Amino acid sequence: MQLPWLKQRSTAQGCLGIEINHGRYWAVHRTQRGVISSFVPEDGEKGFEKLAEWIDKQGLGGSPAVVCMDVEQYDLQLVDSPPVPPEELTDALSFRIDELVGAPAADKVLQAFPLPGDAYRGRMSMAFAAITDRAYLQDIVDFCRSHDLQLEQILINEMAVLNLLANIEPEDSVAVLRLEENSGVIYLYRDGALYFTRQISLGTDDLGLSSLNVEEGGLSMQPNSRIDVLALELQRSMDYFESQLGLGAVSQLWVMKPDGVDVTDALGELEERVNTPVRLMSLETSFNRQDSEVPLTASLAIALGGALSYDLGN
Repeated sequence: MQLPWLKQRSTAQGCLGIEINHGRYWAVHRTQRGVISSFVPEDGEKGFEKLAEWIDKQGLGGSPAVVCMDVEQYDLQLVDSPPVPPEELTDALSFRIDELVGAPAADKVLQAFPLPGDAYRGRMSMAFAAITDRAYLQDIVDFCRSHDLQLEQILINEMAVLNLLANIEPEDSVAVLRLEENSGVIYLYRDGALYFTRQISLGTDDLGLSSLNVEEGGLSMQPNSRIDVLALELQRSMDYFESQLGLGAVSQLWVMKPDGVDVTDALGELEERVNTPVRLMSLETSFNRQDSEVPLTASLAIALGGALSYDLGN
């Protein structure tokens, strides 16, 4: 599925995708041969110093780069869409920055994109508005300049996940769940478009997935698990997609591999509660990878989704 924002430029260097997640930096180097190398920060490591060393060591100076913003650094809001063409939507909504976030517009940057016309059964015209600090974007620009990276785009996570789905091409609507240690996010997509996203204050630690069960040789749900709460959060979101957005039932739920925890044992329990097919979002078979020993956990997957925004050509 070809997406309209893909860069139509070819380079032998490929593209560097970078994900910033709670102040930690992850990266993948993608060429026409696939993902040929990746950078994973050590536990507790924050900032870009180690990533900068890796870029220099890999000889990636001069490469095109796509950076996915830290979810803590932008606010994604669903707003009424003014009656303007899509290409004028960002300018039209930028006049409302101070109203949307209660901060001076001069300090913020807004990027908007419309919901498809079939959302809300066509009764309302809505759009997503992503708002972030201008100074934060400048920090990303400065980092790329200091390491001779050709910054092509700065993306929100939702668009990076959409790039992944565009390459996998699910047959129907799909919910994607990403879990961090103490938080999570639910994305709902259909036909190459984002329809809904929601943050949840529930993570792998809350689900009892932070400790190793030595006897069983793996990670498992603990007796005080809050998986019922997670299932309820997911069901509410999928019900909203079906009833309020009027888009029918979500056909499947894909769980992104968390960066530090194996959730495989929990998927069956989750599937029983939401009554929707649940599977791990495994990307290893969908992308040609030269560094296949490094699993594509959520942060590397987002970095890859960013890199997929850059069209490598033939």
